[in-house]
Amino acid sequence: MFSIRDFVTAGINILGAIDALESALARAASDADTILITDHEKELICFGIVDARFVLSAHGQEPPKVLSLLALRIANSFEVPRAKASAVLAEFRSAEALAEADLIATPIALAA
Repeated sequence: MFSIRDFVTAGINILGAIDALESALARAASDADTILITDHEKELICFGIVDARFVLSAHGQEPPKVLSLLALRIANSFEVPRAKASAVLAEFRSAEALAEADLIATPIALAA
C-alpha cells in the first residue's frame, strides 16, 4: 500500500517536471524542431519521469513508452524533439491528475 506522502511527493515532482518542460518549450522558437533543456530542467524532468511511472503503475496502468524514450534521450543530450516534449507533457499532466485524485480520495476513505 502506498502512503499519502508518496503521492504528495510524486505530485510535486511531476508538477516540477511540467514547469520545466513548459519553460523549455516557451524559450524555444515556435518553428524549432527541438528544444534545449538546462541541467536543472533535466533533473526536474528525470524526477517527473520516475514519479509519473510510479503513479501510473500504482493505478495499474502501463507507463507509456514516450517516458522511457525521453529518459534515454536526455541522458545523452540536452536537445529534445518538440513533439516528444509535448507528448511527455501530456503524460505528466495525466499522471499528476491521478496523483491529485489520490490525495483527494484517500482522506475520505480513511475517515469512513
